[in-house]
Amino acid sequence: MSAVTGSAKFAPETLKAAGLADPDRRLRLFVKAVQDYAIFILDAQGRVATWNEGAARMKGYEAKQIIGKHVSVFYPREDVERGLPERLLKTAEGEGSVEHEGWRVRKDGSRFWASVSITALRDERGTLEGFGKVTHDLTERKQAEKVQQELSWRLVEAQDRERKRVSLSLIDSVSPSCAALLTELHQAKSHAEGETSQRIDKSIALAESLSREIRTTSYLLYPPSLETDGLLATLRAHLGGLAKQKGIVVDIEFPTHVERVPPAVGAALYRLVQEFFATIFRVPEHSTAKVRIAVQDERLILQAGADGHGISQEALAEAERGVGEMGVTIAGMRARIARLGGSLEIDASPSRTWISATVPVPKSPSH
Repeated sequence: MSAVTGSAKFAPETLKAAGLADPDRRLRLFVKAVQDYAIFILDAQGRVATWNEGAARMKGYEAKQIIGKHVSVFYPREDVERGLPERLLKTAEGEGSVEHEGWRVRKDGSRFWASVSITALRDERGTLEGFGKVTHDLTERKQAEKVQQELSWRLVEAQDRERKRVSLSLIDSVSPSCAALLTELHQAKSHAEGETSQRIDKSIALAESLSREIRTTSYLLYPPSLETDGLLATLRAHLGGLAKQKGIVVDIEFPTHVERVPPAVGAALYRLVQEFFATIFRVPEHSTAKVRIAVQDERLILQAGADGHGISQEALAEAERGVGEMGVTIAGMRARIARLGGSLEIDASPSRTWISATVPVPKSPSH
């Protein structure tokens, strides 16, 4: 058996028989045949230069109907007006490529949710010749996410209703009963002596402790100060109690004045902070909590974080899939903020965990 050195060479007829004589042709055939993805080329000005079967199926245009048209024809009017198609092409030209998710428009005017990748195509001298564009229809995934968000929101609503019901029950029924018990115990003590008096003292102490726990639990379930004192005062009180309970430092940065936010916004942001810290501070390594609130251009931005033992990216990814207690907490937080038309970002590392919520807060009409 002889050894073979150097690069192997094949006769042209051998390559032709194997169908590999023209790799570019094979690639063109592949791109043309793909049906699940729209794969096509734009010229340097952003006009459609090629078309494949997947693009025709996804967008509804035949090649002769779309070649030569500008890529902006696939975008909703509002995105065209704010210059999104041109910005994406400019970013791809400057950075080499860009990815984006958003609504796109078919020939018949219907919309679909798409994941888009745009890559700048340059010749050997670096001159821009055009762009490669790959689009994947993610409408089914988007619809599934919408259903999941709706279910999460219904769960959050049910939890909030039950919290309010239990809170009012504690205040209206259990707390008065506890107060009546204390009255009876004090009256009994006035007639008791010796060991009986000592036992009544212990019972009074237990009843007073129970009364405090009832008030605290009722407040945590549904703080009435949200309606009477507003979001900032309620958060200050809650964070002050958290600092005493956990023995931690709480750093608060609130603006000197914030107009009264709508009740739904105040309740959502209060629950966001409450549930975030309730989950985070189950881990004893945390020593510092921070909460910041700012108002910018009719948007309220709330940031909350904890320095100390953080969350690994793997654990965060698992929680984002709804796994475990933290997964339930994150799903609830996202549902609250999404319902308000806002956004929630989570920044986690082994040493810190932060959340940032942004919600629209329209200015109150002047009187």
